[in-house]
Amino acid sequence: MNAVSEPVVSIIVPVRNDRGRHLQALLDALIRQSMPREEFEIVIGDDGSTDGSTDALETSDGHVRVARGPAQNSYAGRNRAAQVARGSVLAFCDSDCVPEPDWLTEGLRALNVGGPNVIVAGRVRFVVPAHPTVWSHLDMDSTKDHERAIENGNAETCNLFVHRSLYDRLNGFDDSIPEHGDFDFASRAVAEQGRLVFCRDAVVWHPTRDSAKPFLRMVWIMHRWYAARATRDGAKPIALQIRWWVPFLAHGVWRRRSGRSLGLDSRWFLENGVTVQLRDNLRAVPIMYLFLPYYGGIAQLRGYIDGRRLRRSARKEATAARPDAVGRA
Repeated sequence: MNAVSEPVVSIIVPVRNDRGRHLQALLDALIRQSMPREEFEIVIGDDGSTDGSTDALETSDGHVRVARGPAQNSYAGRNRAAQVARGSVLAFCDSDCVPEPDWLTEGLRALNVGGPNVIVAGRVRFVVPAHPTVWSHLDMDSTKDHERAIENGNAETCNLFVHRSLYDRLNGFDDSIPEHGDFDFASRAVAEQGRLVFCRDAVVWHPTRDSAKPFLRMVWIMHRWYAARATRDGAKPIALQIRWWVPFLAHGVWRRRSGRSLGLDSRWFLENGVTVQLRDNLRAVPIMYLFLPYYGGIAQLRGYIDGRRLRRSARKEATAARPDAVGRA
């Protein structure tokens, strides 16, 4: 085999303990990419795996490499992989995703058309079970709609293309907080005159969360660390506003303003081949309005405490690093 010496694209995938063997399905899908093999490489950012799941992945020609490091978080894994990546374009994908054969070709085309300051968010479609649960529906309703997300300056790293030059200019992902780093990256890019673009033809498939535990864990983590990041940076989490705790008002208005239906988002479901039935809304809407806002709000209050602690620590470090503080010591 010819060595992959100067790939155009480096695919960045963070992994920690791939017990479900999702990663192999991803690698199999990447083998089937329409882009010639010598034009891309795969760099796995191993974030402290202990189960041996990345031990035998590297190839002799350098097409697949593993950048290992201690357990921290997925953004640290992405940064670790990006540091050794050789492509002028970074394509981010998650280990539980399965890209379609033209994923790389279409994502790169959209990136090149947009220019050096563009970030391309590809389309995410759900792998839906034959008998979806209420948690499957809630997961679909609340995540992965990149076309709408970019209107709010957000994008997820499960399907994201960026020029290496822009990634370097932004100093990569902020991995000091374990979650919400992709939204932070997108917002910093927009602040630096970057532009988010949606590419419908760059498609990856993502499984739904079909039971309460993984879905609620995701909700808790996202709300908690969003609030921690906002508080650390001097902003107020939205759960500190009274209207957050009037969910039919706050969340109903938000859904309407974002173009969503008040119940399960039927347009988004149809894009994923699912027709919303009345019984689906009867099961999901009470959870959407009567439980999740309070659950997420409590998670944000916890994150607010975390953020204040992080802010105090940052101030102490900044004070200790001042020359006058060193002189007094």
